[in-house]
Formats: sequence, C-alpha cells, structure tokens
Amino acid sequence: MVRLLLTSAAALAACAPSPQENAMHRKSPESPASAQAAAVAPIPEPVPVTENPLPSPRADSPLEAAGRRTLSTAFVRVGPDGHLTVELRDGRVLVLRDVALRPKDFCGVQVAGSKPGGRYCGGYAEVAAARPGG
Repeated sequence: MVRLLLTSAAALAACAPSPQENAMHRKSPESPASAQAAAVAPIPEPVPVTENPLPSPRADSPLEAAGRRTLSTAFVRVGPDGHLTVELRDGRVLVLRDVALRPKDFCGVQVAGSKPGGRYCGGYAEVAAARPGG
C-alpha cells in the first residue's frame, strides 16, 4: 500500500508542470493604460484607388516589343552551352552567355563579339535577330 502511494505520488509529480513552465505559459494581464491608449488611437480612413492612382508602366515601343519577343523566344531555347547569339540592328553580332532578361534591357557576358569576356547590356529595341548557340 505504501509502495502504491509512493508510485502514485511520483507519477503525479512527474505530470505537474514546473514553476518555470508555469511562468512561461502565464499570460500577463494588460495594464489599463495600454488598453486605454489602444482605444483612443485614430483609425485611418480607407482611400479609394481612384484618388491615389499608381503611375502606369511605360509601354514598349514597337521596336522594343519585337526585340523582346525575338530575344525571349531564343532565350528559352538556349542549350547546355548557355550561349545566345544576338544580331543587333547596327549589324554587330554578339555571342553571350549568362544572359539575364530584365524589364528594360538584357545583359550577358560576351563570348564573341567586340569585347570577349566583357559584360554587354543593351535595350530590346537594338535586337534584330537572336538564336540559341554560338
């Protein structure tokens, strides 16, 4: 009987949370000052979108739109070598790798062209043709 009571007492002690656990789970009551400050804070009025419109993005020119389409079509077909050949409207031909198509322009590292090894960034309106490979 005494053994049963000791075993039960030990089991209850193991299940009871420690004072540290009680402190972690205890919620602190809010002070009246913080509740009062929250009650008097002004609530901002919603503003209709028509009163504060965002500036619309600039539309591509026809040359930019055609160059973007041409370059992105070739870009998705780039093979394992990672090279993209870009023909510019001024007659230059560039072979680029690590090409990034950005909102207003494109950039890549030149493999062949005017400055091999240098970085080239140009606008989409400059693109006359593009194809994957070198």
